Amino acid sequence: MLTAPYTPPNDLTDWQDSYEMLCGYCARQCGCQVLDGMIEMKDGGEWPEGGWVYDQGAGISCLSYEAKRGPKVSRQEIRQIQRTSENRLPPVCGGCAARKGTEASVSRHTRKDFQAAVKKKTRFLCHETKKDCGGWCRAIAAQ
Repeated sequence: MLTAPYTPPNDLTDWQDSYEMLCGYCARQCGCQVLDGMIEMKDGGEWPEGGWVYDQGAGISCLSYEAKRGPKVSRQEIRQIQRTSENRLPPVCGGCAARKGTEASVSRHTRKDFQAAVKKKTRFLCHETKKDCGGWCRAIAAQ
């Protein structure tokens, strides 16, 4: 759940960590004005529309975040996943973005990444195994 606007403390390390986490994976990274607005807010300005907020799943999130396009999955791989019986697909881990109520499933960024990967049929990896996510495989198979 998204709550109040977030302002990183004056600690430069926190700003760098926040930027890398929020902007480093965003398709809008180049040319986005949110970071400038966040810096102005820190210095007494208004919170920028679409700026950073507290996020139950990720700690903080950016309302302007757009998922980068991941590696495309071939039609052959998609058909192979769709023909694989569910018990032979990769397991759905306990923290899976596709599992309702997990930290990943309530994180705005992870949800957007997962949804974009399913919609655009791009690869989405499990955070534990670094292989195809079991939840993503099932979502692809269900299409």
